[in-house]
Amino acid sequence: MRTLTAIALSAVLAAATPALDATAFAMPQSGKQQQVKLIKGTWWGSVGDRVEIVVKDQLATRTMTGTVTKIDSDKGILTMDVEIDGKKSTRPIFTSTIVSIKPAGGAAAPATTGAAPKSASDAAPATDGKPAPSTAVPTGKPSGKVDAQGYQLDENGYRIAPQKGVFVLPFVGGVGATARAYEIEQMGKEADKWGPGQIIVLDIDSPGGLVTEIFKIVDAIKSVRERHRMVAWVREAISAAAVTSMQFDEIYFRTMGTDGAAMMIRGSDSVYGESLDMFRDQIGDIIEKNGRPRSVFLAMVLSKDVLTYTKDPVTGKPTFHDKITGLPGEVVLSDDKDNLTFNASNALDSGFSKGTADTGAELAPFLGLTEWYEVSDYGVKMAAAWKKLYEECDKDFKLQQQRMNIPRAGGAEDQITAQIQILEKILAWNKRCKPCIEGQIGPQGVQGIEKELKDLRKQLVELRKRAKSSDG
Repeated sequence: MRTLTAIALSAVLAAATPALDATAFAMPQSGKQQQVKLIKGTWWGSVGDRVEIVVKDQLATRTMTGTVTKIDSDKGILTMDVEIDGKKSTRPIFTSTIVSIKPAGGAAAPATTGAAPKSASDAAPATDGKPAPSTAVPTGKPSGKVDAQGYQLDENGYRIAPQKGVFVLPFVGGVGATARAYEIEQMGKEADKWGPGQIIVLDIDSPGGLVTEIFKIVDAIKSVRERHRMVAWVREAISAAAVTSMQFDEIYFRTMGTDGAAMMIRGSDSVYGESLDMFRDQIGDIIEKNGRPRSVFLAMVLSKDVLTYTKDPVTGKPTFHDKITGLPGEVVLSDDKDNLTFNASNALDSGFSKGTADTGAELAPFLGLTEWYEVSDYGVKMAAAWKKLYEECDKDFKLQQQRMNIPRAGGAEDQITAQIQILEKILAWNKRCKPCIEGQIGPQGVQGIEKELKDLRKQLVELRKRAKSSDG
């Protein structure tokens, strides 16, 4: 292969990004009353109920009013359409964090421990004539059984942890390379073994990466958030990693943490036009539905978009603005010359982050934990293993490129044989570590290698035929 470097391609950019359904959660149909187990006691309600709930949020409580759109008693999740800061959003709420629920404008519903309140719909069968499925709530009582790995199981089949803790997943390196959606999906499945409502901490230290991977990450986080509490812990979250962090309800910074500068780059140039507009619209919709201001994301993407914030003089509540208002106490986060990048201080003061912690012990109280305890080291080991494989692939790929140009003493046959071995090794790496190889040369580059390998094999056969013929 004479032109291996010539067929190297840039990373796939926004023009190749798939369309994404921006709807965060499906809207279920209303139905019979279901049981919701709270921190203390139980509430019975139905999809479509308009309620006011009090939620324990870290060390404080907050009140939200909205309409119930989904009740998943098995997973312990109540989904609501709520209005926050004048903007509507859909929020999954873990019932284990709910202090009380009452009808909007009414008295709090008493906690019950018995059967469901009777109503005309209670005895009604499902539309197919079969009884409605059970909505049993996990109790967490030990079953006396263990799984294949030796973990004690509760009566619902979930593993029992010695104490409440976290699942940490390092999100390190290039997005789409060593920081991927795949590991987020696998981390969710690992946490599922301990039941819904686990705390997953994405430990972000990434300079950004592929736009196409962002859309996969959005889907992965959206799926896992329906089952678990997702937390972003930022050391460095730049570009695609900044967009990743904004998929979380909770963002915490390290003291020297940075988050922002989500420009789109093709080669060494910024991307503008239709590709950028599509990216801004699609991701902006998703971020807004997650309850975060679109203006924050837009200021990260384009330097011309301004972002400031002011604080209510009475409550201290911050409000973002997409222009300089001249209001008293206004703080300019980014002007029209630079893309927005948060540091730990202004992220906390503006409400973008919920706290600053440099160690697990410092982060634990923000998460409502008495101490830092990692329930499983699965995420840490998984991320380390993938990073090691990727780095080995990257190192060997560069070595194979250099070997392509080394002349062989045995003549043309030896030269072609060596080149075939090199290209076969690159394709073998592509099977083991596709993000590494395709990240270097793109899918078209892989196709080019396959074509050139076919040609070289054909040349080798012809060369050997001629050699055999001349010997005869």
